[in-house]
Amino acid sequence: MQYYRDGLVRQSRLSRRTFVAGGLAGAFAMNFRAGHAASPEGPSSFLARIAAVPDGRTLRTGDGADIILPHILPPGPDRHEPMEDLTPVRLAARALADLALGREVRVDLASPGQDRHGRWRGSVVVDGRDVAVETVLMGMARVFPEPGATPAEVAPLLAAERAARDGAAGFWGPGFWGDGYFAVHDAAAYGGGMDRFEIVAGAARRQSRIGDRLHLEFGDDWRDDFTAGLSRRAQRAVEVEDFEGRALTLRGWVRHWNGPFMEIEEAVQIEGL
Repeated sequence: MQYYRDGLVRQSRLSRRTFVAGGLAGAFAMNFRAGHAASPEGPSSFLARIAAVPDGRTLRTGDGADIILPHILPPGPDRHEPMEDLTPVRLAARALADLALGREVRVDLASPGQDRHGRWRGSVVVDGRDVAVETVLMGMARVFPEPGATPAEVAPLLAAERAARDGAAGFWGPGFWGDGYFAVHDAAAYGGGMDRFEIVAGAARRQSRIGDRLHLEFGDDWRDDFTAGLSRRAQRAVEVEDFEGRALTLRGWVRHWNGPFMEIEEAVQIEGL
């Protein structure tokens, strides 16, 4: 049985996690109880039983340890604005709960294995299915490459997102919860939000260099129109010098700086190269 309390999807009876037998079992148990200990070095996997789902990318074990699914972003508040209607958050949490709540899952830790809040980071597998990929496929989250993300890590997620978008699944579909809650915005006539994560597509009209960043301009006037700024690391990774005329799809946080501006820190934030 499931119930809601304080925005969490929970089990009525919490089951303790079960760890894989082996030399790491005691270390994992100690780290989980401590909540802030460093994760083991190198690739590691363990089993856990999921007792609660706080949101669309967080799973909680019976003793309160949180597991974050990397490189996806479900509905949530913008950076500086509270979210008045939490219905999308609850819908995404319920969908994730349907996949994993009460189940014994395998966690394959990412690198780093913990974030700065002491939460575990890694892929979660149930019955051979990657929970993050399934969540994106249902249209309950978008792909959000985190710092250091590699093409191999995000490729299955991007494929799932394209399938969800083509099939109008979940928040990509009209009438599910508000039209266009998930959307790909036109870079030439940007209509998305500010201080929030967005996906933007269009052809770069001009490029210019300001300091270490390469700025791609998608409108007639850089003072008002959408612009993307590529970090030096992203420039090195894509190995492209001329972006003008290229049809690109960009994903990242948009803020106001002479119009809407997206910072591109990782090459995997760019599609179409």
